[in-house]
Amino acid sequence: MAAGSGDGAAARGGGAAREGLAFRLLGPLGITGARQGATLGGPRERAFLAVLLLRAGRRCGPEELVDGLWGADHPASALGAVRTYAWRVRRALGDAQELLRSDHGGYLLDVVPDAVDALRFERLRAEAGEDLTAGRVAAARDGYESALGLWRGEALAGVAGPFAERERERLAALRLDGQVALLRCRVELGEHAGAAADLAVLIGEHPLREDLRALRMLALHRDGRVAEALAEFTGAREVLRDELGTEPGPELAAAQARVLAGGPPVPAAAAGPSAGAASAGAARHHRLLAAVPPQRPVARPYPGVRPGQLPPSAADFTGRRELRGALRQALRHDPERMPLVVLTGIGGVGKTALALDAAHAVRSDYPDGQLYVDLRGAGTGPVDPMDVLADFLVALGLAAGQVPATLRARAAAYRSALAERRVLVVLDNAAHAEQLEPLLPGAPGSAALVTSRSRVLTMAGAHRFEVSVPEAGEAVAMLDRFAGPGRLADHPDTAEELVRSCGLLPLALRIIGSRLAAYPDRDPTAMATRLRDHTRTLSELRVGGLSVEATIGLGYAALPPDQARALRLCALLDCADFPVSAVGALLGLPEREAEWLLEPLVDAGLLESHGVGRYRFHDLVRLYARQRAEAEDGPEACADALLRLLDFLIATLRQVLYRGVRADGGNRAAGGVRAVLWPTEHTGLVFGRPDEARAWLLDEHQLLSSTVARILRDVPPVRGLPLVVCALNGLGISGLFVGTAYWSRLERLSALAVTAAMGEGIPPGLTAEALSDRAGYAWVSRDYATAERYAREAVGWAVRVGNEEVRYLGSHMLAASLVELGRGAEAKEVARRAVEVGGDPRQVGSPAWYAKEIVQLYSFFTSEEAPVDAATRIQRTMRGLAGRGAGRRPEAGAGAERD
Repeated sequence: MAAGSGDGAAARGGGAAREGLAFRLLGPLGITGARQGATLGGPRERAFLAVLLLRAGRRCGPEELVDGLWGADHPASALGAVRTYAWRVRRALGDAQELLRSDHGGYLLDVVPDAVDALRFERLRAEAGEDLTAGRVAAARDGYESALGLWRGEALAGVAGPFAERERERLAALRLDGQVALLRCRVELGEHAGAAADLAVLIGEHPLREDLRALRMLALHRDGRVAEALAEFTGAREVLRDELGTEPGPELAAAQARVLAGGPPVPAAAAGPSAGAASAGAARHHRLLAAVPPQRPVARPYPGVRPGQLPPSAADFTGRRELRGALRQALRHDPERMPLVVLTGIGGVGKTALALDAAHAVRSDYPDGQLYVDLRGAGTGPVDPMDVLADFLVALGLAAGQVPATLRARAAAYRSALAERRVLVVLDNAAHAEQLEPLLPGAPGSAALVTSRSRVLTMAGAHRFEVSVPEAGEAVAMLDRFAGPGRLADHPDTAEELVRSCGLLPLALRIIGSRLAAYPDRDPTAMATRLRDHTRTLSELRVGGLSVEATIGLGYAALPPDQARALRLCALLDCADFPVSAVGALLGLPEREAEWLLEPLVDAGLLESHGVGRYRFHDLVRLYARQRAEAEDGPEACADALLRLLDFLIATLRQVLYRGVRADGGNRAAGGVRAVLWPTEHTGLVFGRPDEARAWLLDEHQLLSSTVARILRDVPPVRGLPLVVCALNGLGISGLFVGTAYWSRLERLSALAVTAAMGEGIPPGLTAEALSDRAGYAWVSRDYATAERYAREAVGWAVRVGNEEVRYLGSHMLAASLVELGRGAEAKEVARRAVEVGGDPRQVGSPAWYAKEIVQLYSFFTSEEAPVDAATRIQRTMRGLAGRGAGRRPEAGAGAERD
């Protein structure tokens, strides 16, 4: 055997060897070895690693990486995505992450070539070729065996991008050439029978390769099977005529002539090892070439068998007209290619029903039969394609005793059986591309229809359809059809409520419809009433063997623990969608690590991507995950997560206020920010420009207010109220909640905060703050009687604990409210007492300074004129009453008021 060629590379890039890492590309991409880090993420992250691995020890520039991952049609954010992939790959390398180095805008992975199985394969194959050229046939055979033994499936399986496609094709061609060379060595060494059987498998996969057929004729002739050798030539001629319209070429014709010329075949003893050794050698090659057992020819399935395995389509299927039409068109028979259609979507959205509807509709296009299997990809135990192939082969007419023993041989026999047929294969509920690859037909004529929850399931040449929930009107029509004719005709409002309770999910609609149909005398409004109780919703959405909870639970059960925790805690959020930055705070992780956990949830159909860095739930998935959070995490852990999130939101709100909406607002308003928003553990997001800060506030106002509401509802006030009051202070002066659109939301939250502040164990100073907030919100809403009530209570609590700031601001609010109520004399006395405790507004830290800073701060963060007028009115009122304008409670100017 020739000497190895990797010594120089080893000296240059010994890092991988020292770390004990090995990289697998000849199959699903993976990393093995000591101190391994996190698992790899999506297809393009894997593509990034694959590019670097196949350039072992050489720099890849940013343009080369972008081209390899996306090609010419790359997104504008491609370079940023490449940096993210680099960060994730470093995490996956664990303790060996220093092997991935940045280099002038590009990247270099410092590994020895032999640490990468694809590069080791190429080296071993080249060395075996040198041995064969030199006449060292046995050494060449061993070398090819070692090279081919590195393969575990399709190269770069699950890796996306044009670079991966090119390398997949190149490596597959090298593998086939290596297989053929190995078989030539075996024939030369006398392993005729085993080589002939293995060649039959390869010919099934590559029926137009004349060199394979010529080599098999040689092996059969030397094995004394002259009739089979001539039959091989006849079969080759038929295939070439049918497929290409040509006659066999010179190599095949010469092989036929040698057989017809007669003469005894070369005996095994003369050719090399004994017959026993040849049989042992053939057995050794089974794993490498997935041959059927030696000496047993591959049986052809009985051509008259036409399997019909499709389950019945739903008789009450309705809606989805455009999608149904597009599916049927995509599945139509095409003599030039194999139609491959992939349906993806969340569990219960109706993928299987759509697939069966389309499959039945195009049955006439595939007269040789239809195969169907549920691959159970959503659960923890996906079906082994080995078992599926056995069932398919038997269904196609092969005797059970003739089913090959290996995955590769079964796949080859299966594709051979389909080669001259028109069969539709429905692969329902697939887990990943590796599970699917052996089950796909290999030639034009047949078609495959795949359903999967995985959005990253990549199949070359596939026509993909994302199945989403139907529109509300279509969902009502579905429910009406499932419930029976006219069942909901007299209850249109109830029908709409039921549809909303089901989250528009077809599985849930079918369950509710079936229950309504089963009890025609029951009022549908009773069902709607039960579904209003969210603690019962999932238990109500079950009938017979159908259950929304079980459907979602399959996907949940398959999640790793950290992803399952992320799903549960994200379900605590009550907003329509949420940013990854908030999830990082919720989980107590850096933002990038949080994104790394969320993306697989999107791939699994349990979360939906809703723009760059944003995510959302389907309502029923959120409900399921929230119930799991209550059961698995418990109230303490859920409370911790919500408080971490609110701390982050307050910290970011502080950054918004510092930055301001005016270029010169940050420095002048800094004192007010410190006065309003207390210190937090988190630093929050930092904004470069005022418009960025304002945009964040506009985007996340629902997240802010819904988080406050949930903490008030679910977290003990002793723990949650300090952050809640701080958040309400900041929101009230932010200028966002101007006008009636949002102000009522703050009023409701403030009322809840006051209720919580009256509980046991709450510090009196915090109670005074909550009461003062409530007075301010009521005053802006022109509810002056309510403002007077809460301002008076706030002043009383503030006097009791010596909180001069709240006393001063509360007194201003009380005096202004009394003036509006026509009680001027009383208002003047309140104002006089306020001046006594206010101090000098120029003195930092005095109550009057505090009020001045807050008024100034609010003016910077107001986008409408009315709230400034409201603040001005309070100041004017106080000047009239006490002869000086000391400021106002910030929240009193945070709503819209028009004189």
